Amino acid sequence: MEFADDGSGVERRLPVLLEVGDVVADVLGPGLRAHAARERAAQPIRTIVEERLLTPHFQPIVALDTGAIQGFEALTRFANGQGPDQVFKEARLLDLGVALERVTLVAAIHEAHHLPGRPFLSLNVSPELVLSPELEPLLASSRRPLVLELSEHVPVDDYEALRESVTAIRPGVSLAVDDAGSGYASLRHILALRPAYAKLDLTLVREIDRDPARQALLVGLVEFSRELGCQLVAEGIEREEERESLLRLGVAMGQGFLFGRPQPIRAAAEPLELHPPGNGLTTRSAASPRRWL
Repeated sequence: MEFADDGSGVERRLPVLLEVGDVVADVLGPGLRAHAARERAAQPIRTIVEERLLTPHFQPIVALDTGAIQGFEALTRFANGQGPDQVFKEARLLDLGVALERVTLVAAIHEAHHLPGRPFLSLNVSPELVLSPELEPLLASSRRPLVLELSEHVPVDDYEALRESVTAIRPGVSLAVDDAGSGYASLRHILALRPAYAKLDLTLVREIDRDPARQALLVGLVEFSRELGCQLVAEGIEREEERESLLRLGVAMGQGFLFGRPQPIRAAAEPLELHPPGNGLTTRSAASPRRWL
């Protein structure tokens, strides 16, 4: 026999139900709010990834004695105007770092088809992406030699696995370590990974012509790199005096505003006009519209 519920049972249980509801809210509420906040923070990064709201830029890497272009470093500028370091940092914190790297690499490799000649293309990558099986297919469409430049901001947990991953990708792919000379960690990277290139830290390069102590340090780094079969690349060269000092101290390659700023493909594909009169280089004036500004 069925009895109609007159509501009295619900009334008796209502205080208990309300108490249970309060407990559930206390337990789950903070987690749900944190999840919602994380999703809101992640949405701008997801939008960048899904809508490709970025533009590859390219900066020349040149021979310091002649100015001949040896390679191009691929960099990224975002449509929202945020600095790339900040965008990538946020993406890593939200576990979207590799997703963002993937779209920037694909865009850079595609645009690099229009760069002149066959200089190498340097791509900034995290150890996580290098160790991922996703990397090799991403690089397959490149028509030029590739250099994978490891970011100094992400620690390396397994050097041997990293070396093996780079070796297994394909011929013509080599490794670079960023910020050489900035501390023990960067030297440890070089010792463990034996990269083809090591990028000299900006703080070591800037005004090196005026600092005998840093010049002495650089002499040691040059010898260190020669022993390991690694080429040094000086970053952040802005003055002719810096170029001359670096060349005299044994650094053969460099990049910086003296040779060209990061530029989108249309500007980057124009020839860089550097001529070696005697022992120096002549560049266009900073006011010239055809210099890499």
